Amino acid sequence: MPLNRLKVLVTRPEQQAKNLCEMIAASGGQSIAFPVIEIVPIDKQKWPEFALAKQDMIIFVSRNAVAHFINVIKQAIPEQVQLVSVGAGSAASMREHGLRVDIQPNQSIGSEGLLLMPEFDDMAGKNVLIIRGKGGRELLADTLVQRGAVVRYLEVYERTLPNPSLLLREQALTAECIVCTSVEGVKNLTKLLQKGLKTLLDKPMLVVSERIKVVAESLGFQRIIVTTNVSDEATLEQLIKLER
Repeated sequence: MPLNRLKVLVTRPEQQAKNLCEMIAASGGQSIAFPVIEIVPIDKQKWPEFALAKQDMIIFVSRNAVAHFINVIKQAIPEQVQLVSVGAGSAASMREHGLRVDIQPNQSIGSEGLLLMPEFDDMAGKNVLIIRGKGGRELLADTLVQRGAVVRYLEVYERTLPNPSLLLREQALTAECIVCTSVEGVKNLTKLLQKGLKTLLDKPMLVVSERIKVVAESLGFQRIIVTTNVSDEATLEQLIKLER
């Protein structure tokens, strides 16, 4: 088996970790699920008012954005509203929840991939609703505003710091490789494993962007590898390369 019982610390939120953990196991590795971010829904009463029919585009930035939006919104989205995914993961979630995907970038590299598409070159006068978690990145909205769009956020969930058991923390420190998929995730990992963190700093860490790599380096991690894209398949491919 290509992973040869490699112990991989998967730090994704619980809702997103299952698929990668199963892929690692199927390839002969051992996954240690250690969520460093807990996803908590934001009560609809705290949502700002918005009218679906007045939007030209609704952009979903993550699987969580899709799930927490659909769990609350029961009305059909008008056909004239374009439904947009920032990548393969959110697109898959949209389809799973019965939503169409009108626009999806070819490259799963986050907001940057979406902004490279010709559909977003001229946004003059378009109303855009971005569905996201509280306190997400501003790149997408700022760029669309620069291109002429009127952008509003609908924040449907927030990220909090989990409180894993002592046993789970001890298991995490036995990992031979780490997967981290967000800046906040890297920061939370260092907080949760503050005692004993030195044992992980020289272990390979797989991240999905140069931005995350810079933060990980600043926190003391020594061997940081950026995957070719944000997909689970790209992460698994890089893990297998480590074992060759």
